[in-house]
Amino acid sequence: MTIEIKEKGTRQFYKEVVNVLTQYRQLLYRPEDKLKDNFTRYIFLTAAMVLICLMSIYGGITGSFNAMKILTAVFAGVASVATIAILLRMKKMVDGYLEDDRPSVVTLDENGVEIEKTGAQAVRLAWDNVAFVRSFVESTCFFSKDLSGIVLSVTNDYRKEIMEYIKSNNIDVKVVR
Repeated sequence: MTIEIKEKGTRQFYKEVVNVLTQYRQLLYRPEDKLKDNFTRYIFLTAAMVLICLMSIYGGITGSFNAMKILTAVFAGVASVATIAILLRMKKMVDGYLEDDRPSVVTLDENGVEIEKTGAQAVRLAWDNVAFVRSFVESTCFFSKDLSGIVLSVTNDYRKEIMEYIKSNNIDVKVVR
């Protein structure tokens, strides 16, 4: 079965794909786990680290500086910079996906699943390397068994066709909904 995808995914679809990629290991070991919104989690974590940093500095200004306050301020400052860097990288991934106007072709056959973007190398997962197929709110994803981090994602516009193909061809792969 071949599916030609000419339309670009939505921002929500690509945010979900990035969330899936950042939680790949967790989902690989526990496929039924709820997908968390890492964008929101990192924003709250950054705000908390900045607040701790400011409280440590303020405590040192109004009281006496000691090694623990300085260490706490430095740790919180480094942690907030790291979470900001992660957030910016995630946002850059979503923006990069949105800028890519190339159509793609999804092929499901007896050997596995493949996604090929025009002018790019195809990515293929053999059925014996697919840990499971999972439907999320915006996407249907094929997870590789190995720790390569390969996740092939398709918008849910094609979920029904994909699930019907898997069922009708007796593909031995776990399906998580």
